[in-house]
Amino acid sequence: MRNNNTIRYDVLSYQGLSALYALGLSLWAGTIYLYMKQVGYSYGQINLFLALFWLVTCLTEIPSGFFADMFGALKLTFLSSLFRGSGLLFLALFEHNLTILVLSAILTAVGDSFYSGTLTAWIVEKTKKTDLDQNKLFSHNYMLVSLVSFIGGYFGADFLGNFELKVPLICGAFILYVTGILALSLTRFEPESKPRKKIVKFDHNVWQKKRPLFETFVLFLPLTFVTVGPYNQWQLYFQHGTTIKTGLILVGINLCAILGAIVFGFLVRLNLQAEKLFLAHVLALCISVWIMIYSPYYLALIFMWLHVALCSSAEVLQTKLLHEKITDDLRTTWVSVNNTLEALVTTLALALNGFLADHFGLATAWGGGALLGFLSTFGWYAWQIRWRKV
Repeated sequence: MRNNNTIRYDVLSYQGLSALYALGLSLWAGTIYLYMKQVGYSYGQINLFLALFWLVTCLTEIPSGFFADMFGALKLTFLSSLFRGSGLLFLALFEHNLTILVLSAILTAVGDSFYSGTLTAWIVEKTKKTDLDQNKLFSHNYMLVSLVSFIGGYFGADFLGNFELKVPLICGAFILYVTGILALSLTRFEPESKPRKKIVKFDHNVWQKKRPLFETFVLFLPLTFVTVGPYNQWQLYFQHGTTIKTGLILVGINLCAILGAIVFGFLVRLNLQAEKLFLAHVLALCISVWIMIYSPYYLALIFMWLHVALCSSAEVLQTKLLHEKITDDLRTTWVSVNNTLEALVTTLALALNGFLADHFGLATAWGGGALLGFLSTFGWYAWQIRWRKV
């Protein structure tokens, strides 16, 4: 049993790195697509950036989990910060250059893959044999990240963005570099990497042994069709006029993300079945999108914020469900498998969203994605119930 001081140090390291990384992302989160549009990239080129980002993410997620299990999560966090920061810096310093756009998409995607789920898997391994309440840890960390994102997003959009739209990207890159250096400095406290043979050895009956985990992977996927539109296009949907005001909207987004994490903490105490609670989140998210697209501007904005709160709660719930289903030492690898599937579906969802948006508008694209996500999620769950009864 590890002592309380060591556990506290691990938790603080996890929360500190998560908060700094979130700050590095939040500074430009409300302005990046506005910047790309300002410097002359077309909507097609912006969609190319997004498509490349998710395609490369899909290809690098599983290798990143494998590398994290082999070499350590903190080293991958350092590389993530280096790649993602460099991608942002290139995008900011070389305006309207298609080669740089492609390079930036690749670097930021690799950086995203190296980070996604890595620190979470690291802290789960560190604390799984302790009395620490991991549900509370995830909820508190999400609130911390949302608070940092709230402050960074508002400052980056309404102050740095109105000064010059490339400045948030440059500042974000600098914060990511600092995060990477701190993560690298903590590697001396990380346990030795697992032998390679333990990582690559999969049983030939892995499908039967891991069926609950694979079913959980599939259950999560349709939600991507519901959230991909609002998540990627809210700046374009709600920005009116020439003055950058997305910072104020981002304030609401991050406050609602904190609210969602708080609500999840309350829902956990009700001891509801996790899968049914997830289905309730999917239904509520679909309804919020459908109401949003048929509402006037300010009412739509309110439902956008509600949508974010539900996404926040659903994300914490997904983290809880996923780690409950992982029962072996390949935690980061399985998280990366989940992220790879999510990235693949996101690429498909973006393609569908882009087609619908170009031909019928953003509202139709969002509503159609919500309908597809709703039918797929509940169809898959109904099939699971039927299979279990056979």
